[in-house]
Amino acid sequence: MKIGYARVSTKWYQSELQITELEKQGCDKVWCETLTDDQNSNHGLKDLLDQISAGDTVIATRLTSIAHSSAEFLYLLEKIQEKGAFFRSLAEPWVNTKERGGDQIIESIRGMINFEMTLASMENKREFNRPQIFGVSLGRPRKLTEQQKNEAMSLLRVGKSAAEIGRLLGVSRSTISRLKNLLR
Repeated sequence: MKIGYARVSTKWYQSELQITELEKQGCDKVWCETLTDDQNSNHGLKDLLDQISAGDTVIATRLTSIAHSSAEFLYLLEKIQEKGAFFRSLAEPWVNTKERGGDQIIESIRGMINFEMTLASMENKREFNRPQIFGVSLGRPRKLTEQQKNEAMSLLRVGKSAAEIGRLLGVSRSTISRLKNLLR
């Protein structure tokens, strides 16, 4: 059985063109759904997925009428495949899981999603490290330079008090006291 799915997402578009195209393709049933701006889910598509059975072909006029993202599209393809059914897009003829290589289409989309996620992760890491690239450290500025820190630790080793060292370096006693933990 050929089952068509038509969806429009705003009040300015009408589904008649999609329905006409799906009927021309010989769809036995056509599911139609109109989403308003305040709706997040598409219950019609979920109902369609519940109704399909093995051997059916779900047909959409274009990918944008069935999914909002590549991840959502992959999820739908996997659900259709689990039912033993197939999917075909009229505007994107390369998406036809009934033809040979249907599993390869799903694997390719899965691979592209993983690739996109890896790129996004790398970009996030690059943005996080950007201040250090330009020599800017995150957080509060350090009270002591590395040289002052080494000098303070040397003075602590010879028995000078944290208060004396703090006055000498112009920092608080507690800043010097925290260095004592590094000596242990």
